Amino acid sequence: MNHTYKVDGTQAEAEIVALRPSLRVRLGMQLHSLSGLQADGAHFAICLDGVRYEGWRCRVGDLVHVRLNGRTYLVHLDGRPPAGTGAAAENELRASMPGVVVAVHCKAGQQLQPGDQLLTLESMKLQVTMVASHAATVQQVHVGADMVFERGALLVSLAHEEKGQ
Repeated sequence: MNHTYKVDGTQAEAEIVALRPSLRVRLGMQLHSLSGLQADGAHFAICLDGVRYEGWRCRVGDLVHVRLNGRTYLVHLDGRPPAGTGAAAENELRASMPGVVVAVHCKAGQQLQPGDQLLTLESMKLQVTMVASHAATVQQVHVGADMVFERGALLVSLAHEEKGQ
């Protein structure tokens, strides 16, 4: 059984090769053994090829935020980009889940380059730093530090940078 997904924008494929005597999964070109999968709410532990890993996950629709070894991964389960992507959506940073603002790293009028930090958010004990996906100018920051927000809340408005500026 094959499953297509995206991790941080890179498409990948997982194939369940065997269920018994142990779960064997092919990730890309590598074959792995999985055992000891445990889940308690958002927390999980898994043994991959004899090495134990622990992490946190939060699923919102087809998007899963996974925190593992100090890094957060965004996994799109069905291989399609999340809903709301397009010209209008790329100029709005909206909350994909409820949470609280830990820190604001930008201000109105600030010029951004791809990868510049915008906000650090916390949801379900998972902290994620949101970054600019493209060159833009911050039009408005709609939240402040320690502010609580709901899923879908508008956090930051951006304006595209014009070519030649």
